[in-house]
Amino acid sequence: MASDRANDMRQWGRSLFEQQRHPVTWAGHVLEAASPRLDRTPEIEAALEMAADQAQWSRGRELFDLVRHSSLRGENLPAEQLLFRLAELVGKLAHNVAGPPPHFDHHAGWQIGPIAYRLAVEARDPAFQVRVATALGSWPTAEHGPTL
Repeated sequence: MASDRANDMRQWGRSLFEQQRHPVTWAGHVLEAASPRLDRTPEIEAALEMAADQAQWSRGRELFDLVRHSSLRGENLPAEQLLFRLAELVGKLAHNVAGPPPHFDHHAGWQIGPIAYRLAVEARDPAFQVRVATALGSWPTAEHGPTL
């Protein structure tokens, strides 16, 4: 059933996120693995820079707003929309760790695994899939959906 599979993926995403000792840094690594170097937008680059520099994490809401504005502005391909969603999540996580209240939803990070997984599977590129799986640190089992 589709709803069972979606619930399994959410549970996998939650478990994966909750295992991270440094969730903002991890999210940045996932975004980096999922974003081709030559096609990175300035917003994706800004998210990667923020994730790598803890001193910038307090600007997470600002990054989220920048990425959200850009993602709504144009007509993006589905893969680009998923990358923007990952970048938004980097901003949310950074803000939740270092920014002032109000914070974003506590479960925002649970989406990182499922979004990155979807992006990798839809790409149908084995090398890309391995790169994303390595950055995630885990890959869904058969009970969560297709595996590599």
